[in-house]
Amino acid sequence: MFLLKRWIIIALLCFSWPVQADVSNAIVSLLSESFKQYDAQKYEQAAALLERALGIDGRNPVLWHNLAGVRLKQEDWKRAADLAIKSNSLIAGSDEQKGLRIRNFMVIALACEGMQDNECANEARTRAYALAKN
Repeated sequence: MFLLKRWIIIALLCFSWPVQADVSNAIVSLLSESFKQYDAQKYEQAAALLERALGIDGRNPVLWHNLAGVRLKQEDWKRAADLAIKSNSLIAGSDEQKGLRIRNFMVIALACEGMQDNECANEARTRAYALAKN
């Protein structure tokens, strides 16, 4: 499963983005509910909750990553790859979020495999490996 561990995500949300407490609480609540829906295999409901959270904080790479994971599970390959790319674009070279960037490249690789685009999959895996080495 490409969703991050719940406690890691909550910690990232609470400490990584300077937002008002009520907004942060709303995002954590939506994210928590999306996990429940995902676990119940209600993927469209999970995606809708993540999209609501993105309406509150559209620059949150963790939310984009988790939505990419849902779309990957739904085998919506193109959208999964695009969402993971969006997540990576919001990370802005932060070393503390290198693991998230690596996971995004793995989502991209799996999505490319789903689209039977081996060149894309190999490139994404190469980029994930290069990041992991550093």
